[in-house]
Amino acid sequence: MQRTVPTASDRLLRARDRFVASDPGLVRLVSAVRAVLAIASTLGVEYLVATTTGTPPLVPMMLGAVVAMLASFGIFDATRAGQAVTLCFLALSMLAGMGVALLVDRNRLASLTAFVVVVFVAVWVRRFGLRYFVCGMGGFMGYFFALFLSLRPEMLPGVAFVVAVAIVWVMLLTLVLLPIRNDRVLRRMLRSFEARLAGLAGTVLALDGHAPGTAERERAEARLASLLVRVNEAALVIDGQLGTPAAVADDDAARIVRRAVFDAELAVTALTRVGPGALDCDDARAVLTALHGGRWDAVRERAGRVADRVAAPGPRRLAVDATVLADARADWTAALGAAPEGGPATVGEAAAFAPAVQLFAGNLPGSAGTVTRLHRPPDPGRPASRLSLTTRQAVQVAVATAVAIAVGDALSEQRYYWAVLAAFIAFTGTATVAETVRKAAHRIVGTMIGLVGAIALVPVLGPDVAVVLPVILLSIFGALYLFRLSYALMIFFITLMLGELYALLGTFTVDLMVLRLEETVVGGLIGCAVSVLVLPTRTRSAAEEARRGLLDALAELLGTVDRALRRPGPCEDLRAGARALDAALHQTLLLGRPLTRTWLGSTHRDVVHGLTACTAVAEHARRLARSAEGVSGTPALTAGCARLAQLTADAVAGRPVPEGSCAAVLDLLIGPAGGTGRGAALAREAGLLAAELPALLETGDDGPAPATVGRVRGPDGAPAAATVTVVDGAGRQLDRVTTGDDGGFAVRVPAGTHLLVVAPAVAGPAPFGEHVHLGPGTVLPDVVLAAPVARPVPVPVPAGVGAPLRGPARAVGRACVRHA
Repeated sequence: MQRTVPTASDRLLRARDRFVASDPGLVRLVSAVRAVLAIASTLGVEYLVATTTGTPPLVPMMLGAVVAMLASFGIFDATRAGQAVTLCFLALSMLAGMGVALLVDRNRLASLTAFVVVVFVAVWVRRFGLRYFVCGMGGFMGYFFALFLSLRPEMLPGVAFVVAVAIVWVMLLTLVLLPIRNDRVLRRMLRSFEARLAGLAGTVLALDGHAPGTAERERAEARLASLLVRVNEAALVIDGQLGTPAAVADDDAARIVRRAVFDAELAVTALTRVGPGALDCDDARAVLTALHGGRWDAVRERAGRVADRVAAPGPRRLAVDATVLADARADWTAALGAAPEGGPATVGEAAAFAPAVQLFAGNLPGSAGTVTRLHRPPDPGRPASRLSLTTRQAVQVAVATAVAIAVGDALSEQRYYWAVLAAFIAFTGTATVAETVRKAAHRIVGTMIGLVGAIALVPVLGPDVAVVLPVILLSIFGALYLFRLSYALMIFFITLMLGELYALLGTFTVDLMVLRLEETVVGGLIGCAVSVLVLPTRTRSAAEEARRGLLDALAELLGTVDRALRRPGPCEDLRAGARALDAALHQTLLLGRPLTRTWLGSTHRDVVHGLTACTAVAEHARRLARSAEGVSGTPALTAGCARLAQLTADAVAGRPVPEGSCAAVLDLLIGPAGGTGRGAALAREAGLLAAELPALLETGDDGPAPATVGRVRGPDGAPAAATVTVVDGAGRQLDRVTTGDDGGFAVRVPAGTHLLVVAPAVAGPAPFGEHVHLGPGTVLPDVVLAAPVARPVPVPVPAGVGAPLRGPARAVGRACVRHA
């Protein structure tokens, strides 16, 4: 088999693809570039204004740079009007912080006390939304820089003018000259998605070149699993971007892009699971090679060649998946280029597009939403904490600040605020103990490395502004570009920048940088201690809440699948539900990863296996949602999906799920899964989902014995109100129940063959009666009541049950129910 050697041009294109894939939408790159441009230009504007007014330029330039950095990197509003309002709020909050600092400047005790109050308020106001998050940071930074720059009360009018100039310039720059175009961001995100698809194809090719059991093969398999998660995250980011203003022409275009990305993700997942020998065919390998190189026209052409020339099922399946990928890309490309269309929404689809996740500065949200739900659960039946997340963190930050002031002041009366800054930042963007400890540790490590770099670099560069200023701007770029990848690297560049800044101010010494390290270590350790001892949010509790959210989203999706099976037709809710499940999976992985390692660094295998099961469940649920479109469900299929939805809902509600419950559903689906057609594919995915669920659901034998469950449907397929009676062979009534609103029922009877009688509560449908095998944990196919017949046939009912029921005995799913 011929294997081509990549040329230099191929390597360059793949390096570009890796760069694009690493930053969906180039959000980090664009944000860092915009921030550096804003800071550099604001420095120039403030210098010109200071020179014109005859004031020293140092303080205006430094304040302008701080305002520009906060404004260009901390504004998260989706519209320009919202960004303008937030910028105004930022200016007012900074001035308020400075004003408080200047009011208490002459009383040291009052100044230190006010610092604690300021940090408490800065964190507490986060409860009101992202705009107030920015305002809180602005107030804190205003107070901090008033101390850092040793401002005096008489300087406040001039400082207010400097802040106003900076805000006006940044508003002009970011909203008029360099606005963010949501449609362009979406196109770049889709380009990144394509690059990740290409990376998966290359990994599959590399995987085929390694023998099973080798270390190279294991590394390639681990990389493949990681890339699949990254592809799913990129798809979720795209879904969130579709909900931003002006990202697409209209809601119909958003739904088309969601559908195309969803199909592409499923196709590439299937493509990575090609069977052994599928790539022995040169044409099949050529398909993956074209996909790896991003040559989409060649992908379609070579996939067609495989379909024409090859009869083996493996290569043909690969060609089908590759064709789906090429078609999906063509669909989203066409949707992005289409003009908006008027008129009513498509039948069966909601008029308004709702994204599955709200992005945070173009990125997936952190854990705050899940932890907020932990302390204030939406379910009134679950106990709520007395304090919300923001109040808890405000108290934590206030305590940490007070202790940091006391300890930091002992180290240096002039530079104690470094310890306060380290303690404050430890609680910014974190919600659990593990996240706070990790951030504080990374800050300490980054400061140590940056200290070494600054001590080595500053003497070489000297105090020349023309040399030092570009280094400062490059350091800011590196910090802002890398902070989502490594907080330690961000702090390294920040420390490097501060070293160069002190060199410009003429105050750089090794002792000063060592003091900064000592204050940072003190503040970080205090932040860690407070997060553990004062109102802690345990990582395991947050991870459990994320798992509950995953099960809740799964139950909702399974319920939607059940409804779609009973009412076949287009259903956009299926893909929306699958994306909501992906958002819940992201939270589960985000909060579960810190638990995969013990404090000693060893792997916690149970946690790893649990997260793997969550990923597998989400993947099967995704495919289940796709398979359910347009399929008319059989009684066995609808019963299985309904039972899975009920089991997950029980787990969310805290009700015990007895061992073997998922196995009963699996037994019900084995028969339909052995057939052909889309119904069989759906049954197989539902069965695979049922096989993975026990790791997330079953709680052992502590709960009550499981009941026999089923559901009654009328002749039109809708849930039917009825009375269900079970009679044993001797004519004794074992149980008698009425169905719920969804037609479901549960009876508790001993194992055996019994007579199941279903009497409708309203006139019209004919009664049902049949001997079936029942017992604890049995899941029955749906009982479908027949329409009335002209000549009713009596159904034999043993003595003691009451008046005889008349109507045909309809056999339901006989092949799926085991008879004694």
